[in-house]
Amino acid sequence: MMNELYPEGNQMIEKAIADYYAETDKVNLVFVLAAIRHRMHADGQFLFPIATNPENENEAVLHVLTSGDGKHWYAAFTSQEEFEKGEPCDVAANFIDRGLKLTLESDTDGMIINPWGQSFMLTKDLIKKMFSADGDRDYAVSDEPITAELLEEGSFLKKAIEVCNRNRTQRNLIKLSKILRDSWVWVPCTAVLSDADQEAFNRKILEAADNDGLDALVGTELVSHDSIRFVPDILQSGEDSFFPVFTSEEEMGEYGEDFSRVQKHFLEAANLAKNNERNVKGIVINPFTEVFVVPAEMFGVIARMESSIGDSAGAEVQ
Repeated sequence: MMNELYPEGNQMIEKAIADYYAETDKVNLVFVLAAIRHRMHADGQFLFPIATNPENENEAVLHVLTSGDGKHWYAAFTSQEEFEKGEPCDVAANFIDRGLKLTLESDTDGMIINPWGQSFMLTKDLIKKMFSADGDRDYAVSDEPITAELLEEGSFLKKAIEVCNRNRTQRNLIKLSKILRDSWVWVPCTAVLSDADQEAFNRKILEAADNDGLDALVGTELVSHDSIRFVPDILQSGEDSFFPVFTSEEEMGEYGEDFSRVQKHFLEAANLAKNNERNVKGIVINPFTEVFVVPAEMFGVIARMESSIGDSAGAEVQ
């Protein structure tokens, strides 16, 4: 049973392995690892033979091969052609980084690439060196199930943005969009009083100035009698306008000290941005730290995504 997603673009790995066997030295070994890392960062995929989990017939596990020296390996294929060199079996395409992480977590000794052709034994030590070469940074947004608790403090969203900025692949962008669909963000706003409330506050200020001085107002509680409008701030970049939001209050830094900070569901913020009179180009997240821009064309796409936590707030971008 073949998966619909056949690996593409892995020819550089096959060539690096061929070059390694033509001249087995450390330089060509590094080239093999570099080719695998390049494909990993580009959302490259391998074909992985799978088998039924003997402990759960509804669950599939990666098939394990045993080499002549008694070591155990996961098998992976760079292409359908390489896979078809062996006996037919169930197979699934999956991302290279995910397969490598599963290998590190397993009881195997590593992964054999193209075991029926010009094979390459990727030991756990080599896999660790590849991740270490990346500074052990993540190049894929987490697959952790999205929950309200996970999104509560904004740190999960911030981490996903950092990963997306580092490795802007289609898979990461889709994952980030799903996270945004259920996230809450902080919007800097200017509080606008009614004319009557503003006039009343102005009178108190004048009275204080004429009597005990403005210092007398310190600690005084001023109560508004009418509703207060909160007008979101708009940032300008050249001729383009952007609607700023933040993953947390702390992300606003000194900039946020001049505004009221209002928490909004991301889709509600998207509605505000879309209907803003300035015709904004998009939402800019954390504009002064880890900047990420969500173009206005993406608002509707994100809104139409199914919620991962059953939260329908702001589901329609008007």
